[in-house]
Amino acid sequence: MVSAIYAGVLGYVYNDTGRLIHASLVSSATVSAFVGALFASMAAYRLSPWHPLARYPGPIPAKLTKWYMSVWIAKGNRHLKLQELHRTYGSWVRIGPNELSVDDPAAIRPVYSQMFRAPFYQGAPQDADALITTIDKNEHAQRLVGWTKAFSAESIKNYRSSAQARTTQLLEILAQKKDTVSLSQWISLWAIDVMGDMSFSGGFETMAAGKDTEGWMDVQNDTEGGVPLSKLQAHADASFIVLAGSDTVSEAMTALVRYVTADAKIQEHLRSELAGAFDGPIEDMDYYTLSKLPYLDACVQEALRMVPPVAAGPPRWNKDTDTQILNHVIPAGTTVACPNYAMFHDPRNFVDPDSFRPERWLKEGLAGPHNTEAYVPFCYGPGVCIGKPVALYNMKLLTASVIRSFDLSFPKDFSLTKFDASYKEHNLWVHDELLVSLKAL
Repeated sequence: MVSAIYAGVLGYVYNDTGRLIHASLVSSATVSAFVGALFASMAAYRLSPWHPLARYPGPIPAKLTKWYMSVWIAKGNRHLKLQELHRTYGSWVRIGPNELSVDDPAAIRPVYSQMFRAPFYQGAPQDADALITTIDKNEHAQRLVGWTKAFSAESIKNYRSSAQARTTQLLEILAQKKDTVSLSQWISLWAIDVMGDMSFSGGFETMAAGKDTEGWMDVQNDTEGGVPLSKLQAHADASFIVLAGSDTVSEAMTALVRYVTADAKIQEHLRSELAGAFDGPIEDMDYYTLSKLPYLDACVQEALRMVPPVAAGPPRWNKDTDTQILNHVIPAGTTVACPNYAMFHDPRNFVDPDSFRPERWLKEGLAGPHNTEAYVPFCYGPGVCIGKPVALYNMKLLTASVIRSFDLSFPKDFSLTKFDASYKEHNLWVHDELLVSLKAL
């Protein structure tokens, strides 16, 4: 439209005056005035009482443009900014012209069951949507059938041997390391190999290479009762599983190792519990037994609370119809997210929220708030993480194996304060290497 206006004015003035430079200046001034008026009218509407989200508080820049939150994403501090905004404005905050952030635990289930994925999930153009980038609810439900069965708790026995083999491989590599190791890096490589084994007909052998490698293998297009997938869709789904599964597990495991290494009492508690459950090789660590260890489970849950996989909360959208969420009517075309980090670190939901306290998840618990309604690290509703059982098993398997094999400590020159400050959230977490000294037991 702007180009058409410029060309039209340029042609009209030039035909009238015969002066090209004069016509160009007049055209530029006209376009500038038009664009300025357009932006002014948009700003006036977005700040006006007639806007559908006018009732919701929030910073003025956020009401004007989506770029407000984009800046915090680029800085890596969006999770902290959302926490600050909710403390300032309350549970319902307008964080974009048509976006809301809601940190009311009671809103989680209706938001994620009644609304579905926002266009944000599709991102850049691609040959085929993966399961996680599919924004059509019906298509997602059809494709989910096969994957749900593949990643159920019952199906873990099909993956257990490969996960155990990869864990044994990691332990052997770590045992050969004489000095400090970047345990966060090795955990990431382990997670990629484990998910590669599960998603493709073999892993990427990143641990053997000692670095991230690339590899493509034939995708097994077996949907186990779901709709048939095209080859592009199968590739997209398999790639998504490797990325989502490895990142979720590796980041949660890095957080767990960071806090367990810092507290020798937690290590001893874990070893004591594990000694009472296993006295044989790693092959004895089955899903059922690992799932029955309360302190191990508490440590895993606490790591996911401290560093949730999706800190800002997965965005949801109501494309064409208004949606009733609690006592709020969400206008059509609105994106809503429940910020996990802000809720998980809210003292109204969890006592001493910024401290790693596994005992809060035990029966005796801690004195103070413990609102499990606010705790949904794997999301909820149709978009719930299908790999939750597998992720929890892998985390527990690795934690149990490492704790049984090594005493963990930080090297003298390692700054835990600096490491914690290095955490940035750009949709995915990034941080410095976690350096750990290992002593074989």
